[in-house]
Amino acid sequence: MDNLRASIISEWIAGTLTGCGNIEVHKISTDTRTLEEGSMFIAIRGERTDGHKYIKNAFEKGASVVVTEVPVEAPDGCSVIVVDDTIKALGVMAKKYIKSFNIPVVGITGSVGKTTAKEMIAQILSTEYNVHKTVGNYNNHIGLPLSVLELKHEHTAAVFEMGMSSLGEIEYLSDIIRPDIGVITNIGMSHIEKLGTRQNILRAKLEIIKGLKENGKLILNGDDELLSGLNGLLPIPLIFYGTYETSKLNAFGIESLGEAGVRFTVNLRNEDVEIVLPAPGIHNVSNALAAIACAMELNVSNENIKNGLAKYSQEKMRLNIIKYDSGIKVINDSYNSAPASALASLSVLREVAGEKRSIAVLGDMFELGEYAREAHRQVGASVVREHIGHLVAIGNLARDYVQGALEAGMNEENIKHFITIEQAIPYLSDFFEPEDIVLFKGSRGMNLEKVIEGVFGTLNI
Repeated sequence: MDNLRASIISEWIAGTLTGCGNIEVHKISTDTRTLEEGSMFIAIRGERTDGHKYIKNAFEKGASVVVTEVPVEAPDGCSVIVVDDTIKALGVMAKKYIKSFNIPVVGITGSVGKTTAKEMIAQILSTEYNVHKTVGNYNNHIGLPLSVLELKHEHTAAVFEMGMSSLGEIEYLSDIIRPDIGVITNIGMSHIEKLGTRQNILRAKLEIIKGLKENGKLILNGDDELLSGLNGLLPIPLIFYGTYETSKLNAFGIESLGEAGVRFTVNLRNEDVEIVLPAPGIHNVSNALAAIACAMELNVSNENIKNGLAKYSQEKMRLNIIKYDSGIKVINDSYNSAPASALASLSVLREVAGEKRSIAVLGDMFELGEYAREAHRQVGASVVREHIGHLVAIGNLARDYVQGALEAGMNEENIKHFITIEQAIPYLSDFFEPEDIVLFKGSRGMNLEKVIEGVFGTLNI
């Protein structure tokens, strides 16, 4: 963050300032554990704790400015800004701050793939821009404003990821960043428990339009039947990408390179450009096309599009391939899971394993509501269709992985089910053999990375 004066911050968020108004801060935090000297601390009331309890500690650790809902005394040389709602104040501050930047802003959302697409977009743009991007999963009503406030004036482009679980959230986030380019990767089943139908998920994702700048453009996955059906229906320019010729930007000659990634060709500015993407899984072609579409809109050269994607690397716990001393190869995709991403991960397992023994360790997929049982059965059946050798299912919902696999013809001897990760660890420690190829995939709350640590002693990432 560029230096901001306390008096300006207070004016932006309509707060009541006490103490020294001339103090400048260069960093913002909602967690005293990450505070630096000269930072601003925002006290937020969360589900597990209340940041107001740590205000004294924040000052002791070097905070110069504190934003709070409760009046407190400012120590000498510090300031306090009192507001009605610190979370809303954080959003307003981010919205005011980003207005001082005259740079292209990309906002990306979608049911699955948005983090991967965000990373690919940033990687390509970095060949010609100084890019700021959302770090990790800072994509909600608290994380996104914090990401915005990490912008500095040396940045020449920004890419922000937007997540949601209910209607109204994408509209709020999009209104903060006011993107020049919006991207929707797909409309899947994630959060269907709250939203009820994929049509409602589509409505929620399309809220991105409400924050688009005038003359903004929307980039959509033309392979998604709900998104492709929007052609000609929205009052803004639409750009479709996909693997079919119906999309203007389309990939052809797609070839899996196994663990080494995928190869495909795309026509850019009347030139056929061969792309080698070092990320396994045919599904990643779609994410790469979203990134290419953004790069084309921002005038990145064909050569730099190719070179940018060639340097792409997977984020931790997202199809991250690890080889241990035993020769066992782990595909760590334990960060989160939904039906579409689980099916994609199983395809990657099959591609990487080849003739070696393959094992899918699958944890529960959450937030699927009444679709949960059928979704888990479909993924279980896909284990069989992908010719995966063994299934280890973990969790209460995981029973339906087992049911789906059995119905699809998998031998019962090749299936194990455990309710907890603690039960699974001893079994897997004895079961794995040298040269095995193992996929770990489950929703965030399943903490499957702890299974990897329990079996191998380290995540090795």
